[in-house]
Amino acid sequence: MTSKIVLLAFLVSAVPTFAADGEAVFKANCARCHGDDGKGKTKVAPPDLTDPKTQASLTDADIVKTIKNGRKGTLMVGWKGKLSAEEISAVAAYVRSLGRSAKGGQ
Repeated sequence: MTSKIVLLAFLVSAVPTFAADGEAVFKANCARCHGDDGKGKTKVAPPDLTDPKTQASLTDADIVKTIKNGRKGTLMVGWKGKLSAEEISAVAAYVRSLGRSAKGGQ
């Protein structure tokens, strides 16, 4: 019985976690326009996601909606159907964290 419990514990601990890493997803999908640091690449002209004014102008729901659906009239494409809901939420949280980093971690 004890060996079955140990085996079960080992198998459970060996299962990878699937929680999305917002920074990794951002860098893999968003950085080509927004830059690794979120400040935006000047040729494409996306917003500086580290700017306190940009951060203040967006609710968390706005960020998620923009990631899902894109923005009309811009090069921002929607990622719904390309990223999972968990990945979109993780990227949104990461985008929000970029503003805190710019304010010195506040």
